[in-house]
Parts: sequence; structure tokens; C-alpha cells
Amino acid sequence: MHYGHASAEEQPYINMTPMVDVILCLLVFFLAATKLYDWEQSELPVQVPEVSSARPATEPPDDLEVSIVRAGLVDVRGQSYDLRALASVLSEAKVRYEDQGVLIKGDAQLTYQDVADVLAACDVARIRSVRLAVKPKIEAGSAGPVR
Repeated sequence: MHYGHASAEEQPYINMTPMVDVILCLLVFFLAATKLYDWEQSELPVQVPEVSSARPATEPPDDLEVSIVRAGLVDVRGQSYDLRALASVLSEAKVRYEDQGVLIKGDAQLTYQDVADVLAACDVARIRSVRLAVKPKIEAGSAGPVR
């Protein structure tokens, strides 16, 4: 027995040739595949129409102004509606234009519940673009709005 002596047998090693072959094949494959998708616009025989000024066919409507007159009563375009009728008016506006917006106006002395009721009518009509009208608060002795 020979302890501590290297044996005369061949030491194990990793043959790198198959791995290099696989990497080169993958490299050639990806180079060829990316070349297939490298089309220039001039290679495609398509003539795109030209226009002088492109705008949407219809302009989006202005936001509906909903003024809260008192609890349960609102004004839209000069007509008064209760909350149930408001939901139907908003639903009709939503059918006419998918992205219809609403601007809610009201007196500063209204309760939060009055505003929440109008917001609920907007939710029933599935109107997601809702804004609340406010104006800057001017403090006494100040020349302009507080920021």
C-alpha cells in the first residue's frame, strides 16, 4: 500500500469541447434569428396615407357641471334633478361619451353627505373622472391666495 503517493492513474478532467460546440451553435442560432427580425421600413412595400392635420373626429365633451343646490337636489345644465334622476342623466352622458367627466360644485356650507351622495350617483353611472370645484382661500391681510 502506498499512502500519500499519487497514483499513476489519470486524473479526472472536464472536456470543454462539447460545451464550446453548444455555445457556438447557440450563438449562430441567435445571430440568424435576430437578423430575421431586423427589417427596415423601406423593405416593406406599404404606402402610408398622408394628412395635413390629424385630429380626432370628435372633440371630447366638457365635463358636466353638477351644482348641489341642497341635500338631494342638484342642477345640471340649468335643470334640477333629484339623486335618482341624476344617476340616469349621468348614465346617458356616459353612453354618449365613454370618458365623460363630472365637475361637482356646491356651497361651502354643504355637508359631506351631500357631496358623497353625488359621488355615489357618479359611481352608479360608472363615471370615473370626477373633480370637485374649489377656490383658493384668501386670508385677511394677504394680497393673494395661500399656497
